[in-house]
Amino acid sequence: MSVHRECGRSVVGRVFAAFVLGLLAVGGVAPRRCDAGSFPPSERILPATTRVWASIADPQTLRKRFEKSALGGFVYDPLMSTFLDGLRQQGKTSADPLRGSLEITLEEADKIAGGEMAIGVIERPDGLLATVAIIDTTGRQDAVKELLEAMVARAVAKGGKPLASPATMKAFVFPEAAPARLATGSTPAPATAAAPRQRQLAIALAPAAIVVGDRLDAVAELAAGLGTAGRPDSLQSLPAFAKVMQRCGADVPATAATVRWFVEPLAYLAADRRTFPPKKGKKGLDYIAILRRQGFDAVNGAGGYLFYGEGGVDLRHNTLIHAPAEASRPTTGVDRFQKAARMLHFPNAADMKPAPWVPGDAASWAALQWDIINAFDALPPLVDDVVGEAGVFDDVIASLKEDPDGPQIDVRGDLIKHLGSRCVVASDHVVPLGPDCERMLIAIPTNNPEAVAKVLAKGMASEGEVRTVEVGGHTIWETVKKVGVVPNNAREEGNGADNDDDASGRRRAGQRERKEQEPVWPNLSVAVAHGHIFLASHRDFLERVLAGPGSESLAANPGCEEVVAELQRLLPGDVAVSTYSCTERMIRPAYELLRAGRLAESKGLAGTMLRRLLEGSREPDGKQNAAAEITQKIDGSSLPEFDQVSRYFGSSGLSMQSTPDGWYFVGVGLWDGGQQPAGTQDAK
Repeated sequence: MSVHRECGRSVVGRVFAAFVLGLLAVGGVAPRRCDAGSFPPSERILPATTRVWASIADPQTLRKRFEKSALGGFVYDPLMSTFLDGLRQQGKTSADPLRGSLEITLEEADKIAGGEMAIGVIERPDGLLATVAIIDTTGRQDAVKELLEAMVARAVAKGGKPLASPATMKAFVFPEAAPARLATGSTPAPATAAAPRQRQLAIALAPAAIVVGDRLDAVAELAAGLGTAGRPDSLQSLPAFAKVMQRCGADVPATAATVRWFVEPLAYLAADRRTFPPKKGKKGLDYIAILRRQGFDAVNGAGGYLFYGEGGVDLRHNTLIHAPAEASRPTTGVDRFQKAARMLHFPNAADMKPAPWVPGDAASWAALQWDIINAFDALPPLVDDVVGEAGVFDDVIASLKEDPDGPQIDVRGDLIKHLGSRCVVASDHVVPLGPDCERMLIAIPTNNPEAVAKVLAKGMASEGEVRTVEVGGHTIWETVKKVGVVPNNAREEGNGADNDDDASGRRRAGQRERKEQEPVWPNLSVAVAHGHIFLASHRDFLERVLAGPGSESLAANPGCEEVVAELQRLLPGDVAVSTYSCTERMIRPAYELLRAGRLAESKGLAGTMLRRLLEGSREPDGKQNAAAEITQKIDGSSLPEFDQVSRYFGSSGLSMQSTPDGWYFVGVGLWDGGQQPAGTQDAK
């Protein structure tokens, strides 16, 4: 196999790993395996405390399907070889997390896989996390010895010291400093060479399997279960896991080679916080505890299936976010969602197609049915819990109405009560392409446009510098703010450092941070038209909408029509979410910035995701992207011109239905096999 093909496979692995360790994992109907398998399906031998899990039952078939897909064609195109070879040589980015934590690359794992490949993040009895990978090496045992030697050499080169372990295992501990402290309420581990707070590497070999992990006890326990029929307290025994796998696997074709995943979101996040506690002096809020107190633990799992090339669909995924009415909550006359979680009401509705005012060449469109009035009424306990002081939300709302220096608006009575139950988001970009070329617009229907327009005019007037522009008989209010200017008194408020445990101190700190940060949309533009409130990131995009369609509506776009028809076939009936994306227009700005060495400056969603996938970069101090503080790590100069590879980008979309068990999603990616998708030509 060529180096280029190997690199393409490695990139696939990176996407898979980032997908998994970014809180996605797999689960439970009996998996399709290419052979009988050298061990039971991994969901039967991993414990019920597995918080994140992903599995590929048949890696070889999945790779063949992937190679025929749009993404496979893109990464295997000879035009991409120089760039991908460069990634492979640089190669140790955080986008391949197994390389850093388990001393094995996903490319290497693929080479030895003769059956199932699975990864799990397990919460151990001490409350800390362990990551394990299990690989069926049936028919590939000859390659295991070479890989084992390479892994041991890497561990030794990093200063790993041998740990006492069974004869069938090799284990090391690394001389890394332990975190400064554990989270409140957790018990410190003994400061020994084998302490779980130090990074470990453990490798267990079986006749046709290998288990690798970052804790010796977890690997030993998993390896011991390989020769059994499974454990009674397995991941598969979880009711949420079983329901997710049953629902998502019900209409998966028998011939599909799947990636399956499952995650327990809040349980994982809580364990992650214990395992990697905040640094001293940066305790911050425990948002996991807040979400639990506010009823969001009604969501007790999420998972699904992903596969390629079935039924004329290039890519498909089925997902269920599990939040059942019966999950430890009364069902007779009592809402399954309590406190702030009452905002999680997304009623199904008909006619979830793009409105006539959505431009036909928009990059994306999404519609969400949401009980907005109910969501507003559910906000007070959440805001108060975050701030740490009862009544804060009501005080703010009262001040907006009563403060003589404020807008004097009754937010609920003058605005919220006039809103409909659908939220629409559209996006696009303009030329020339650059960090500020992407556009976004949010629209919410209103049953009283005149009253809402008066309220918005009043509210915008209180924002400071605002200018009005008339377009097509409609008024646009546009904020004009000086970017990057911090009020002189912003750092003086609070008289020095605030105690994070003090509610009023946290309020002052939050106020200062909001004043110091650049607004997400410095030039917010607002209008009331077509029976909607429009909020746009840039006035030019809003003007396109208000001026009337210069071309057909997005609903008549052939790509959109095809996606809508496919989703209606796969998920018939009313839905609560519907989306469409022209992938070419979505990805092009980020691609061009990467190619120009300016990806770090991207302010768009696609650019941010691409940067984190390739580089694992984070915003400085958790704040908004500042180009001066982040530089692009990946050399994109060898990428081909976008027009040379644009044929690999088709169209995609998803639909979601609210069900008694939670929210069920079906998503598709459509591709014509390389012909230029209709209506996707774009200016350079």
